[in-house]
Amino acid sequence: MEEVRALTPLFFQEALAEEIRWLTKDMRFRHPKNREFIPLRVHTQALPIPEKKKDKPADIDGLHYMDSTIDYINDVDEDAVFDCPWCLVKMNGGKIPGINQRQEISVAICFGIFDNSPENKGHQTILNLIQKTYERFAKNPLLQGQYTCQGNFEWALQEEDTFPYFFGAISMQFSFWGFRRESKFT
Repeated sequence: MEEVRALTPLFFQEALAEEIRWLTKDMRFRHPKNREFIPLRVHTQALPIPEKKKDKPADIDGLHYMDSTIDYINDVDEDAVFDCPWCLVKMNGGKIPGINQRQEISVAICFGIFDNSPENKGHQTILNLIQKTYERFAKNPLLQGQYTCQGNFEWALQEEDTFPYFFGAISMQFSFWGFRRESKFT
C-alpha cells in the first residue's frame, strides 16, 4: 500500500487495518461453514451486514410461481459475528486538545475466530493475535511514518463460554499531527 500523507482519522484507520492484514498474512483460520482454512478478514468500524436469504415458495400442484410474487424471507438471519475469522479495527473516539496540537485517537482491535477442536483452546489463538499486535507496536510504535502508538495497551477475552467461537480485543492510543494553523508570514 502506498503511504498517504493525509493525517485524518479515516486514513489512520485504513493504515491500521492494512497493518493487521500484513501482520496476519501467513496465518490461516478455520471457517465455520466449509471448515476450510482462510486468512483473517479485516474490517473497519463495523462488521459487514449479512444479507437475508430469500426462499421462494415451492411449486404446488405443478403450478410455477412467477418471480414477481411476494418474496418469502427465511426467519433465520446469519449473524456477522459468527462469520469468522475476522478482525475489526474500531475507533472508539478521539480528541484534539488545541490548535496545532496532536490529534489523539483511541482504537480497539477486535478478533473473532472459529475453533471446534475438542481441546477447547481457541482462546490461545486469540491471545496470539493480541500478542502479535502488542509486539508490533511495542517494538516500533510508528505506523506509516506518521501515526504514533502511545501505548496504554489493554486487552480482554470474552467472559462467557462461546465455544466454538472465541473473541478478544486489544485497545491502544495513537496520536498524529493534524492540520497546522496557516500564517501569512510562513
